Amino acid sequence: MSKSRSLVQVASKLLVQQSAKTNVSVSSYRCLSSVLSRQPSQFSCNTVQSRSFASQGDSEIVKFLGEEIATEKTNQKALPKLAGWEVKIEGAEVTLVRGGGAGGEKVQVSLNVNHTVDSAEPDDGEGEAPEMMSRPNFEVDIIKSNGRTLSFTCVYVHPEMADEGGEAAADDLFAIEEVTMFDGEKVSDNNYAVAGDILDGYLYDLFMGMLEERGIDNAFVDQLSTWCSAHEHSQYINLLSEIEKFAKM
Repeated sequence: MSKSRSLVQVASKLLVQQSAKTNVSVSSYRCLSSVLSRQPSQFSCNTVQSRSFASQGDSEIVKFLGEEIATEKTNQKALPKLAGWEVKIEGAEVTLVRGGGAGGEKVQVSLNVNHTVDSAEPDDGEGEAPEMMSRPNFEVDIIKSNGRTLSFTCVYVHPEMADEGGEAAADDLFAIEEVTMFDGEKVSDNNYAVAGDILDGYLYDLFMGMLEERGIDNAFVDQLSTWCSAHEHSQYINLLSEIEKFAKM
């Protein structure tokens, strides 16, 4: 039997004896045993409230993210200008629009920066790691004034693809993956689409020239990758900040 528990029992007996002499109810002293048996941490008085987390893991996440966010912000770059394009951003979704074409024609580029980051150059495992760049697939819609749209799905030619594709592939920073046509704002599943790699070679070159005449060329695509890299990085930092806030709740 512990000393604290023995003390409680002795005190209780004394209270009973005292109550018999004074006719005072033992219930008046009921709190004594509970008070004596409490551990220091059970007292509510003079207790200072401290910041708590839902779990130890949450606390560790907050600590890590505080350092990670600070580091990422030191490497953050401002969004470069995309001259001649109206830019609309909705989170990871990005839409670029250029009007003023012949007969009211409009060119629209749509993309999403999620899962688009990769090494700028092949990593040979030696020296400093290559810079991470965002190279998203993108849709180029050439929209006539009546709503008729010729749409190209384009992809970046990665360094590995250029090495395997030979001289012709190395000349272009992007390739046409698919071509389709539709009316209205969005393509539907019943619209026929043809893969770029089965197009007649001459027709493929004509399509590439068609895009170049509307500003979709190597220079634009290179600049777009730089812009997307900065935007993707800002989205990443924002996500980390939101997770940090969540873990603090």
